[in-house]
Amino acid sequence: MRYKIIILIVISFLTGTALKAQKADIKGTIVKAENGKPLQDVNVYLENTTIGTITNSKGQYEIKNVALGRYTIIASAVGLKRSKQDIRLSEGINQFDFTMQNSEKSLGTVVVTGTSTPHHVKKAPVRTQLISKKEIKTAAPSDFNELLLNLNPSLDVSPGSMGAFLTMNGLANEFVLILLDGKRLYGGVGGHADLNRINPDAIERIEIVNGASSLLYGSDAIAGVINIITKKAKNKINVSNTTRCKKYNTFQQHNAIDLNLGKLTLNTAFSHKKTDGWQLSAYEWDDDTIVKTDKKAQNAYKDYTFNQKITYALTQKIEVYAQGSFYKKDVMYPESVKKYDFYFEDAQLSGGAKYLLQGKDYISVDYNRDRFKYFYKYKQNYKDLRKGDLRLNHDQVLDNINIKYFNKIGSNNRLIIGANYLNEKMVSEGRLLGGKADANTMSLYVQDEMKLFKKISLVAGTRLIQHKEFGIYSTPKITALYNLHDMNFRAAYGKGFKAPTVKELYYNYEKRGTVYMGNTNLSPQTSDYYSLGVEHINNTISVSVNVYRNKVKNLIAYRSIDLFETDKENGIKRRKKKFNIEAVQTQGLDLAMNANLPYGFTLGVAYAYVHAMNLIKDIRLERVAANCGNMSVSYERTWKNYALNASIIGRMQDEKFYEDGNAKAYHFWKFTTSHTFTPFESGMVFSFTAGVDNITNYIDDRPYGSHYASLSPGRNYFLGLTIHFSK
Repeated sequence: MRYKIIILIVISFLTGTALKAQKADIKGTIVKAENGKPLQDVNVYLENTTIGTITNSKGQYEIKNVALGRYTIIASAVGLKRSKQDIRLSEGINQFDFTMQNSEKSLGTVVVTGTSTPHHVKKAPVRTQLISKKEIKTAAPSDFNELLLNLNPSLDVSPGSMGAFLTMNGLANEFVLILLDGKRLYGGVGGHADLNRINPDAIERIEIVNGASSLLYGSDAIAGVINIITKKAKNKINVSNTTRCKKYNTFQQHNAIDLNLGKLTLNTAFSHKKTDGWQLSAYEWDDDTIVKTDKKAQNAYKDYTFNQKITYALTQKIEVYAQGSFYKKDVMYPESVKKYDFYFEDAQLSGGAKYLLQGKDYISVDYNRDRFKYFYKYKQNYKDLRKGDLRLNHDQVLDNINIKYFNKIGSNNRLIIGANYLNEKMVSEGRLLGGKADANTMSLYVQDEMKLFKKISLVAGTRLIQHKEFGIYSTPKITALYNLHDMNFRAAYGKGFKAPTVKELYYNYEKRGTVYMGNTNLSPQTSDYYSLGVEHINNTISVSVNVYRNKVKNLIAYRSIDLFETDKENGIKRRKKKFNIEAVQTQGLDLAMNANLPYGFTLGVAYAYVHAMNLIKDIRLERVAANCGNMSVSYERTWKNYALNASIIGRMQDEKFYEDGNAKAYHFWKFTTSHTFTPFESGMVFSFTAGVDNITNYIDDRPYGSHYASLSPGRNYFLGLTIHFSK
């Protein structure tokens, strides 16, 4: 018996060794057909597997430890014709080279947000606006808010002491769903998500879908979805550092290390930003009197973000990942203004798996937990608190589970079936009844992409939602695309949905004699969105026009209610409670034109008009400018080891409406230059950025408390340096 066991062990060892040896390595070089030059950053992958890589600066690629068998290997890059080969791998090294040609019609970057499936942006059935990596680099923004203002007129950012207030086509930030790598960006103060926690230098691209998108994304996606996709290099080794600085000790730095070790991929990033802040005016309004103040329009702050993602291919069909991030931010006030500063923490943890079935079919499971904490951080002794003590204002937790099944039915049909669970919990002593509360939704959705004829595509589906408080609701959506040569015609209808938040349902706190109350009988806020669009696209010029209407019903707002019997003796002067009492409508036009001009010049012009009304009060919506526009002119030229980009970027918009006095109209112009050096063949790249913000030196220097058009402190010079190594 002992000898049998030994023999079995030896056989198992020899079999395992033999199986381990039966692996193949793939190598190759990819060059351009027109001139034979090597092509860098070409995506190379095996179809219907998790296996892929990109080419290096010499046009070379390598894929190791692939099981023997038959595959289709594909090479693709923006601006080049997709190329593929049917191959059979044998043991050892297999060489497959590609010669790629320029595409007769560039379809642009692949986007995923509109349909949750990959499409070239110029052929996507759902209209998707793209802010590319190249545009971000050209704009050289100092923060995320500046990035949006520089590059998209349908988005506007209003400054505020509690954070930036975002609007999309006239609707406020609570109706805009922000995704970071496809996951909800969670946590904020006063209804303002802290978008500046996102470092622009970490962004690969931004996909923007205007209009109701609750079919795929559920609650909050009434005005639209902004999906921020971060950089994750596919090189074997990638190390980069980007540092920028300008006036008022404004500094930002982003560091990244990416390791692709066969089946294992590690993506690590660390970011830091800070500023000393500034005043626009040394005066403020005190009722009807102007008095001296130390308050700053832009408060000093410092923040840190760490992110780690680990991806592992268990097999050629199964890939798993785990990802975590930690963010902290201090917002500092002058001691004469507040006894405390603000301190924020956000910890996020996610994980998931993707299983490739036959053909292009797959099943994916994702879990995401995001915990956001908001504190007062005392900088002097106050009552029973000591300098440096933290007092928790609220602690929010979001748990989100997504399950998705994708099925490609023939060549003309793509089906998605999904399920989602979302639970929001909050702890806030003195602001919630019992100190804590939670609310959850469960939903099922189905979407079908159909190519009815050669030139007509249709996307249709619905989501069924079950909420803890208000029961069942559905959000259908349908979009159609008709392609005629260089023209695209689109039409869309979608129903948007926003569930009441924990605060709106359960808040109950007193401030300066007023009690603010939630309401557990609230209904969801809903919208009906319609749009029509037309595009003309070729390799020289692209022009798009889109008209839309978005009507939002059951808006939640405070309404005064009768006092309780004991209120007067307790010093309570008024009570306000949340109700579904308002309705708004936005309608407008988005126009964009981009042209590739001779001698390396490009021109971009975009314009957005929005008519946004509160239908109950019959007045314009606050924080909305009717007319906004962007313009850019760029020049680009490449020599052997040096590339130059010089750009002028402008933002123009008219007055922004407020009931107690409008924010001023303004126009800003920015000049940026980027100088990229590749002195070695070792993969080192140096990029130097320099420019001028706010060339015309516009400053909105009205007293603090006014509705500022902008927080710009005037003309500002900036410098930046990127050091990048890849292999």
